[in-house]
Parts: sequence; C-alpha cells; structure tokens
Amino acid sequence: MRMKSSRPRRVVQAGAVGAMALLAGLMPGTGVAGGTHVAESRFGYSCTSASGRHEADVTVSVELPLSSPVGAAVQPEQVRLGLALAPELLGELPEGAQPELSGVARLETAVTQNGVSADVMWEGLQIPESTITPEQDVAVEATGAVPTVTPRSSGAMVFTAGKLQLDLVVRAADAGPADPAVISVSCTADADQSAELGTVEVPASPDGPVTGTPDPDSGGGASPKVEARSTDTEEQAKATEVEPPELPGCKLFYGPISVPATGAHGYMAGYANVNKQKAAMEFRDPAHLRLQLQSMFAAYTCPTGGLTWIHSEGTMDYNGKPQMPPARSTFLTFGFMPTTATVEMSITDPINIETVYQSVQDPVTKRRAETTTSTAHVSVRLYDVKVNGTPLDVGPNCRTVRPMELVLTGKGSTGLNVPDEGYTVKSGGPLTGYSDVPPFSGCGATEDLDNVFTASVSGTGNYTKMMQGPLCVNNVPLHCPEPPKPKPER
Repeated sequence: MRMKSSRPRRVVQAGAVGAMALLAGLMPGTGVAGGTHVAESRFGYSCTSASGRHEADVTVSVELPLSSPVGAAVQPEQVRLGLALAPELLGELPEGAQPELSGVARLETAVTQNGVSADVMWEGLQIPESTITPEQDVAVEATGAVPTVTPRSSGAMVFTAGKLQLDLVVRAADAGPADPAVISVSCTADADQSAELGTVEVPASPDGPVTGTPDPDSGGGASPKVEARSTDTEEQAKATEVEPPELPGCKLFYGPISVPATGAHGYMAGYANVNKQKAAMEFRDPAHLRLQLQSMFAAYTCPTGGLTWIHSEGTMDYNGKPQMPPARSTFLTFGFMPTTATVEMSITDPINIETVYQSVQDPVTKRRAETTTSTAHVSVRLYDVKVNGTPLDVGPNCRTVRPMELVLTGKGSTGLNVPDEGYTVKSGGPLTGYSDVPPFSGCGATEDLDNVFTASVSGTGNYTKMMQGPLCVNNVPLHCPEPPKPKPER
C-alpha cells in the first residue's frame, strides 16, 4: 500500500539549455568550456525507510557549461540537493529538545550522448547538522563535489537523475549523551516525469568530425568518460588526529562528524598484575575520571547490519594532576626480598575512548551489543621505596623510559527499558586488557638502580582489570552530583 503525502506535489522541469555550440574562442582540445548555466529541476520521489514509504520532493541544482569541446572534461559545479522529506520517514524522534539531523546523500545520475549512456554516481554529498521540528516536514540540503565527464565525440550530453540514497543521523540536542539514530532512506524517482537535469552541447570540430574512440558495445558511438573529482580541498585536507577505525567487511558511509561533546565524570578502581612478581598492584582508592562524551561519530554498513562508531575522550584528576591516586604495593623482589614502593601512574595525553555498537537492536534479544576500547598512555613512577623495611633512595625521577600503552576493552549491551548489561561507558562495568611495562631509568640518588627495577618490574603481557562506576553526565540527574565509587574486583 502506497502512502500519499498530504502536501501537494510540485514538479518543475529544467529549462532546455540553448544550442550555443559556436561561441567565440571555442576550440576543440583546449579544455575551455563556453559559458555556464545553472539548471534547476524539481522531482517527485517515493522514499522508503524502516517506518514505511512516503513521498518526497527533491530539487536538484547544478551549474553546467553551455557547451564543451570534445576531450574537455565537463565539471558539474555548485551541486545542491534540496530535500523536502515527510517526518514519518525518520520514525520516532528523540523526546525532549529539538533533535539535530545530519547525513550524506548519494544520487545516481546518467550521462547520455548519441544513444550511449555512462552511469555517474554523485556520492558523498554532505547534509550539515541542523535542527528539525518533530511532526513537521524536514527541509535539508546536500552539497558536495561530483565526478567530471569527458565527451569523446560530438553531440549533446544529457544529464539525468536516478535513484537517491540518504543515510541520516538523528541525535537529541542538549539532552545528554543519547546515542544517535542512523536512518537509511532509499528513494526512487516517480516514473511519470522527465528525469533530465541539464544538457551540455558538444560541437563537431571545425577541422572535421571527431567521433572519439568507439565503444565496442555501443554500436560505434563513443561513451563519455567519467573521472572522479579530486576532493582534496583545503577543508577536507585538514589533518585530524582521530580517525574512525577500519572494521573488517564494513564500509564507512557517513562521517566522521564532530559534534559538541557532553561532559561527565565518574570513578575507576582495580588491579594491575606484575607478572615478574607473580602479584598485582591494587588501586583501591578510585581514580577520578573526567570525560568528554561523544565528540565525534561515524556510521558503517556491514554484511550483518549497520554499526555506529563514537569517539570520546577522558583524563584523570588527582589533586589537579592527570593521574591515578598513588598506590602502595609490596612485593617479594627476586622471590625473597620484601620491597614496598609507592606507584604513581600519570596520563601523558587524553584517553582515547572508542565505542562501536549495533545501529539496530537485535530482533530476538531486543538489545544492542557494543564494544568500547579505551587507550591510555601511562608513565609509571616509583618512589618512597623500602627494601626489607630499610628506605632506599631512588630519587624523584625513577620512572619508565617511555609511557606504556594501556588498552582496556569492555563489552556490553543496551536495550529499550531494560538495564544495561556488561560494560557501557555511561553505566560502567569491567574493563580488561594487557600492558607491557617498559624499562626504568633515573632510579637511584647515589647509585644506578635502573637495572634492579627493570629486572623486577618491567615485562610484557601484564593483565589489568579496572572497574568503572556509572557516570554523572551533565544535564542528566542520575548519579549526580557525586557518582558511586566502585570497588576493585579480581
């Protein structure tokens, strides 16, 4: 059953581009096109999302040359897609503050010349984030660079529009770190309309007919050559330190996009093994975490369904310093000598927190699985050392020669109106992983003790388990103002 929109359908075809092939200065092979014209067309589309089928109005505006010689690349410029979407396509929107919508559009086009067509994909058209009002028509615009098309024979090149794919991201604005919803919308142009976008005239060479290289499957005609446009613009070329991960078998279709982060804080405590000592350091006093949640996200299409990636950052705060509270530990050095030391673990740069979760809930469990990986670079310092009860002056700079990389992973799931299971960034839970402790340097005030601590502490594959408590998230009353402190668990 086809659902009709209550608003009137307005379809206006683009005006035909005049035949101006013999403009002054037009010479074949020079690569110079003769003037431009902005062609604008409005089409009716039928769009389908998870919520059903609804009608949409799509306006396509593109600047095209009036004419172009054979062999000169034709570059469509100023491509804009104006989208008027029924609100029902977005399904149930987040409650509370007006939601923000962004995304990417992909329009299939074709270029036909002398009865021969070439398919051209206008993809990666960006829909910037804007506020939408629930239960009202959604009006957004997509823009971006598209491929060039090079005519290889004379004759008019006609651009036409085809299928449209929208990958939309909706998130609640100013309503805490609610996970964004990824909505896929597939649209087909109504059949009772012309699909023409515009025409570029390609005149014959004044020195004789130029037909280009015949396409063996086209009956003697020459197919237009399509080349991707370079997207190395100044804005796109800006380097970023954060990149979405490569997920096996998955394709990144949207993002990464930066959004205002949400502040949060909480606590973490746990154990870190020292394999050489066959023992563990206990961090009983919880570390105070300060986080910036969901500052960037991206979406993937995968054989098993969509995935969403979210980037957050964090640090630790102990008396204004980015470190855990010092932990006092005792070991039997070399298996027989009791050694006690205070261990200070400082964060050298922001903690990178990446969460990957299923974009849609599992139809059986009604839950959405997610995995969070937290990566921190930690400098380890030892001080206040006693060997068999006797103080050992190691000096103020007995530390690892470089920060160690500590990668902790937490797995869990969320569901509608059910408690979180396992680990999630907001609800907390167990984080586990392994670390390699580098050698020590700077140890010893009067003698070189580097080798002693390297031999007794440094090594690979040290298991770590930290328990994170639930977070106090800005503008969310739960667990605020002071979230619960967890206890270490082995």
